[in-house]
Amino acid sequence: MDFRGLIRNEVGKNARGIEIGASYAPILPKRDGFKTLVIDHTDTQSLRLKYNNIGVDTSRLEAVDAIDDGGEFSELDLAGEGFDFIVASHVFEHLTDPIHFLQRCERALKPGGKVYLLLPDRRYTFDYLRPSTTAGHMLAAYLAEQKRHGTAALFDHHASHATRGGIQVWMEGHKGDFAFAGVPSSGYASATSKNDEYVDCHAWVFTPSSFRLAMQDLYSAGVLGLKEELFYPSFGCEFFVVMSRNTPVTAQPDRLTLALNAITEAGPETPGSVPATGPQVPITPGYESAAPSAQNAINIFKDGWVSAFPSEAGLQAGSSSLFADARILWLTEQLKGWFEGQDVLELGPLEGAHTATLLSERAASVTAIEAKRDAYLRCLVTKEVLQLKGASFLLGNFLPYLEEVDRQWPLIVASGVLYHMSDPVRALELLSRRTDRLYLWTHVVDPAALRPGDPRLAAFGETEIRDWNGRPIKLHKRPYLEHKEKTFCGGMEPEPRWIDREDLLWLLKQLGFDEITIGHDTPNAEHGPSLSILAMRSRSGVQNHS
Repeated sequence: MDFRGLIRNEVGKNARGIEIGASYAPILPKRDGFKTLVIDHTDTQSLRLKYNNIGVDTSRLEAVDAIDDGGEFSELDLAGEGFDFIVASHVFEHLTDPIHFLQRCERALKPGGKVYLLLPDRRYTFDYLRPSTTAGHMLAAYLAEQKRHGTAALFDHHASHATRGGIQVWMEGHKGDFAFAGVPSSGYASATSKNDEYVDCHAWVFTPSSFRLAMQDLYSAGVLGLKEELFYPSFGCEFFVVMSRNTPVTAQPDRLTLALNAITEAGPETPGSVPATGPQVPITPGYESAAPSAQNAINIFKDGWVSAFPSEAGLQAGSSSLFADARILWLTEQLKGWFEGQDVLELGPLEGAHTATLLSERAASVTAIEAKRDAYLRCLVTKEVLQLKGASFLLGNFLPYLEEVDRQWPLIVASGVLYHMSDPVRALELLSRRTDRLYLWTHVVDPAALRPGDPRLAAFGETEIRDWNGRPIKLHKRPYLEHKEKTFCGGMEPEPRWIDREDLLWLLKQLGFDEITIGHDTPNAEHGPSLSILAMRSRSGVQNHS
């Protein structure tokens, strides 16, 4: 999941807003046309000096429009209309008073405005050996009108700094021994220093459920007017939360569930491993004594869902907003008005969320092939719960299907599929035989983005060279790391290959797709560069590759 790309697509270039701490890695760069005011803790020149001294490329450094002195963000709204958005990526954990920050955000937003928060998950950072923050901790800082970090935060940050396998930030599945990098004496020295200069630290540390619980408690207590609108579970080392005032009523986990989940998340890792495809989610056995309902059907796979159903359905399932996935919405925008009456082949529907979106564009039918057994059954539940007329779900491997079924499809949708293949070149050849319109969202290897020293390179194995019509195609082994969660969405192959971005685009053109549109181009995605591709054959370029 590319959280930063999701924010860019959600905000767009017509909305007005604020990015806090954009620094040298802005999510909404002003140079790209986003109407963003940048707020930071110091001015542009001081930031440039700071990062030049540690060897950071400052060419993308955003000019600072205002220094945050604790005043009202609304004072920057010269139009007096309120802001559409406020974005804060890896800022919240550094705040001296998070409640006051969120209150300032609320006062600065127009009705319907949103706060986009990216937060580190302490399970995958140097905060691992620290306990999670509660609403009470933040309330104490708020009531004290705290302007500097407190004694406890400074001590814990410097005394309990941790590493795993010698690194400070890692991804889920990373192996290595935990160790303290900090010592109590340095924590004490920092906490008791009489230096007048501001000292930064991670004052607040969370797992996803502990953060959601804290926000829910502060809202229920009447301290906050903002509440959770959308939540995306951790990807890489971070999770993503959208907050707003006018949040529709949705089936969110109750307080007790969040509290118990927070305890589970904070616990030690359990030993053992699972196959690359992840565990099959067991079906709840026995009989259903309650009156028939859609929720009963969903609960057959309790805790196994990835997708959150549309809020108007009033159903509790997963947490990812795949029914409003920016990637598929981009595809529908590219083909606006085309879908009506068309038959679509979808590969890897997972739980039918994308299927529903395609049918909402008035496609005549969507045939969706899913290989994971429990995911296939969840697709059937989705079909029944949402009454998806025109949807047909098939269980099996789509590669032999493409080999054997002699049919042309007006459109094939393959989102999150190609990078799970052990032979992506063969997959592309088969896809090209069956359609003149192909949508891909995939990870790729892009040497321009994955430079030496990039931690994302650690996940790759050896590189294979495949000759294709005289051109060497690079395929990079990327074995799955260990995954234990029920909702892991891997593929069948334990050691898939990622294709080079340049080779992928070249190969599509060689297969006759002479009209290629790229979206969601995200070289800095957490697990590796990713992009959306709509590849089409023009009338003059249509070829038969059977």
